[in-house]
Amino acid sequence: MSAAEIADNKWESDSTKPPVITADGIAQILLMGMFGLFFLYILIMSVVGIVTPHEDGALEQKYKEKLEHHDAATPAPAAE
Repeated sequence: MSAAEIADNKWESDSTKPPVITADGIAQILLMGMFGLFFLYILIMSVVGIVTPHEDGALEQKYKEKLEHHDAATPAPAAE
């Protein structure tokens, strides 16, 4: 092998290695890690939302109280 072929092979083998130690490589690893954590958070919260029992919200509770109050205040129709 000539020196040019050896240098060419070294360049090819070095080019296939990902740049882990550079700032770009570290930023890419952090970005992918944050994306993975966000995806995991969405997945876990979806399971929690499916498993936990549904509770009435404040607006729903006020509407139910208003309907109950309206039904109690309305007199029953007179029977003929």
